[in-house]
Amino acid sequence: MNKLENAREKINEIDKKIAGLFEARMDAVKDVIAYKQENDLPVFDGNRERTLIERNRKMIQNPDYLSMYEDFLQFMLTQSKAYQKSLIAQDVIAYSGIKGAFAHMISEKIFEGNPKLAFNSFEEVIDAVVDHKVEFGVIPFENTNSGLVGEVLDLLYQKPVYIVKVADLKVDQCLLGLPEASLKDIEWVYSKDQALMQSREFLESLGVKSVPYPNTALAAQYVAREQDKTKAAIGARENAALYNLKVLASHIEETATNTTRFLVVAASPNTQKKDHLAMIFTTSDEVGALSKVINRIAEHGINMDTLQSRPIKDRPFEYFFYVQCTGNLEEENLSSLMKSMEDVVSNVKILGTYEILEKQ
Repeated sequence: MNKLENAREKINEIDKKIAGLFEARMDAVKDVIAYKQENDLPVFDGNRERTLIERNRKMIQNPDYLSMYEDFLQFMLTQSKAYQKSLIAQDVIAYSGIKGAFAHMISEKIFEGNPKLAFNSFEEVIDAVVDHKVEFGVIPFENTNSGLVGEVLDLLYQKPVYIVKVADLKVDQCLLGLPEASLKDIEWVYSKDQALMQSREFLESLGVKSVPYPNTALAAQYVAREQDKTKAAIGARENAALYNLKVLASHIEETATNTTRFLVVAASPNTQKKDHLAMIFTTSDEVGALSKVINRIAEHGINMDTLQSRPIKDRPFEYFFYVQCTGNLEEENLSSLMKSMEDVVSNVKILGTYEILEKQ
């Protein structure tokens, strides 16, 4: 055995010990976070970290390694905090809006019994997933009448999250007003912009003014609080009972098949093979680049059932593309596809593989 082989053999043995010690340390972290939860203590303790780093750095005998060891310690502490957060967040579901919002309703259907956290915006939901405050986030993505939610598509492009499940919710939009109100009293209608769009023909027939609101449940809450019978909200029938409102009209959406598709996003992708795949990519600056990508996807036995373009913020007249696929999604085939696309894409992000649940 020469010197190189001998050194590598030593490193292999040391790596085995490090792996075992790392597992033992993370097992101890479980006990730490259990105690913190029982005693309502924060995950981050700056004094503890500073003390630990100062104590441990004194154990290094060779000063040449000191700064690298400090970096190693800091990395290990960062991983420890992330793991503690993930344990706290386990089984917690985030959604945008308040109780009664469509996102809350679908969250209850998919994750019955799981603790839920409400956030004010889609971005806050996704940030909660990224920061390991929750395990999953539920966000609307597409409606059969009003199309894709552009803001969500932008966030999928920008944020390190993955689609792990998709669920479709049949949406019955209702006009909700005060108990003493009638249709002829209504002058102002408040709701999420997509809900207003889905009910456009009905609103035009009433001759009312529509006002966008952050989400349907908040709109219902606002109408209940205002106690003005000229104001109404568009939302789910369930919101009438929640906020002591009356259903003035139901099924006001333009088509009876009105359905909203919701994404379940996580900080890590599915590890099991599913029957759908989504990706986002930007093409290189050459003639026919997009058609080449489409052809290479087809050549790998993968069928595109969705292709959408979206402007890239802060880069005028540049676009990224969202694709949903079915077909041969074996890991080996996907790796081959990614390699074949290298010369025609400037950036590609696999958003994950997932199943689409039966309509809820």
